[in-house]
Amino acid sequence: MSRKRSINGLIPLINLLESHGHDPLPLLKTHGISLDSMVGNAVIELEVELEIVADIVECLDEPLLGLEVGSQINFTSYGALALLIMTAPSMLEACRVTVQFQSLALLFSHVTLHEDKDWVEIRYSLPECKADIKNFMADRDLIGVYVFISEILSATKRTFLSCGTARPKPSGPELTRYLQRVDFKPEFDQPYNWFRIPMAIAREKIPHSNPLVHKVHLIQAYELLRNFYPDKDDSVAQVRQVVAGYKSQFPTLPDIAKTLRTSERTLRRKLKDSGVSYREILDDHKKKRALEMLASKDMNISELTESLGYTESTSFLRAFKRWTGQTPKQYIKAQHENSA
Repeated sequence: MSRKRSINGLIPLINLLESHGHDPLPLLKTHGISLDSMVGNAVIELEVELEIVADIVECLDEPLLGLEVGSQINFTSYGALALLIMTAPSMLEACRVTVQFQSLALLFSHVTLHEDKDWVEIRYSLPECKADIKNFMADRDLIGVYVFISEILSATKRTFLSCGTARPKPSGPELTRYLQRVDFKPEFDQPYNWFRIPMAIAREKIPHSNPLVHKVHLIQAYELLRNFYPDKDDSVAQVRQVVAGYKSQFPTLPDIAKTLRTSERTLRRKLKDSGVSYREILDDHKKKRALEMLASKDMNISELTESLGYTESTSFLRAFKRWTGQTPKQYIKAQHENSA
């Protein structure tokens, strides 16, 4: 099955295009992505993201683009995974949970951990693709990981850090520009990206270590994995996952079948076998969205109607009455009275 990734991984790419004076929306549209109708927990196929990367690399024609994008990746880019890593007991344990929950990261690479009595090495293997795309990914992930490690290790301890990159060594002015953009010297022409940390440093307590908070984030990480990457045989969970990525302009069943790389007929049959229809799944999602929006801000009926994709207010009001047995005003009033 194809690997899915958070749509948040596109943010550095979008920022890159905009910083170079290009409107990213037409490019995203050619790949069936509309940011206006999607939310942060939406997912896309890795293959689609790689196609977008290829288009951007060709469009901008700059051999060190990966370094520019990677430098934007920091603590906040890792979301829930960042909190899990930063509260780990040690750098060694932080590396272990990084490998375990790497699906929650924004990296293109596949991460493995290799431990020796004197050091721990975390390796990032890149997918096979064209040389310029691979160089982009190698640079992006190398600098992105280094920036994150810098959040954990002090400047003094970082001097004991060694690393390598899967990209060929640049030559001439390009090498000069490369070394000007990084404050470390990687070994080039490696089979994968890697970072090696002395075991003595890896076993030390990290600054934000908190065992109790770490356990809480560990539970949350497992829950995110279940929601983000449902079992490939659970068609209902997969459809719910795709729908959950939209706030408006919801996909049709044929759209979802295309996303899941199956036929509409097969998907419809699997849902029927599970005792649920796509209409029911979409209806349940709209209900949750409506209640969330009412709880978070004061919205009028026309705004709710438009946000949830209804053509008329009366259609939305009928649906809301079916969901709750109340009108939106009655529902809000009851919520206020219950919380008083």
